[in-house]
Amino acid sequence: MATEVVRKFRAGTIRKKGDTMRVLAAKMGSEKWIVYGLVIFLLAVIIFPLLYAAVISFFSYRLTGPDTQMKLIGFGNYLKLFQDTRFWESVGRTFYFVLLSVFFTLAIGLGIALLLNRSIKGRPLFFAVLLIPMVMTPVIIGLGFRFMYNFDYGIIPYLMNLSGLPKVEILGNPRYALNAIILTDIWQWTPFAMAVLLAGLESLPREILEVAKVDGASKLQTFRHVILPLLRPYIGVVLLIRIMDSFRMFDKLFMMTRGGPGLVTETLTLYTWTVGFAWFDMGKASAMGLFMLVSIIMIGEIVMKFFKPDV
Repeated sequence: MATEVVRKFRAGTIRKKGDTMRVLAAKMGSEKWIVYGLVIFLLAVIIFPLLYAAVISFFSYRLTGPDTQMKLIGFGNYLKLFQDTRFWESVGRTFYFVLLSVFFTLAIGLGIALLLNRSIKGRPLFFAVLLIPMVMTPVIIGLGFRFMYNFDYGIIPYLMNLSGLPKVEILGNPRYALNAIILTDIWQWTPFAMAVLLAGLESLPREILEVAKVDGASKLQTFRHVILPLLRPYIGVVLLIRIMDSFRMFDKLFMMTRGGPGLVTETLTLYTWTVGFAWFDMGKASAMGLFMLVSIIMIGEIVMKFFKPDV
């Protein structure tokens, strides 16, 4: 804005103070409309759907059937949730999925970041290759691992048989299906944790590490008492984003098992999809979505409280 005014002044198009003020006012007015446009966009894309879902969660609302009229039932949908055994089982599977996926993603990502945080020949190439899973489409990853886990022609059962392990049906076995999907999720998102934590490691002040080394601290003591405390904000970022993403993960689950075999891989997102788009009970599905939103917000608040940087 200021650059344009100076340019016009030098070109002789602005010769009076009043002209300058009019140009500045016009630019500020255009920026004001940009802000208004962004606010309207946010209201249309985020606020309105959220409020609409909150409203219909208090109604009996079915898209199909003999009675499609919205009927106010208050907290009836929420009462049905608390009495729904399948709902609580899906919540339990969701927390199991989030706990294992986030923990191992963080642990493996931190280990790789520590290995790359040194002078290694070909380090940029290794880093670029390790980032490939993160930039792949989750639907493609789900389909790819579905074929790789296939009992008849999948590479993973074949390698298990080749190494002397018994060849088993992975996605069709209730004992292995959910854990196999968790491994897939870990494979995809470990590069994200690695990238964030590697950036944190490279930003650490070298003077503190040198002081710890001079004081005789071992590598384990330095890692535990120096590196980990300084990495807290970065660990918090990884945990916050990965918890939110794992909690609402749908695409890979849908492409790999669709909740099967039986219901052993049905998480809260899959059950919400079933209620809303298979049974067309939009009131109950909205209540489930709001339950998921509140759960994510509460967990996020806890993570931000414990991993906020010390000022």
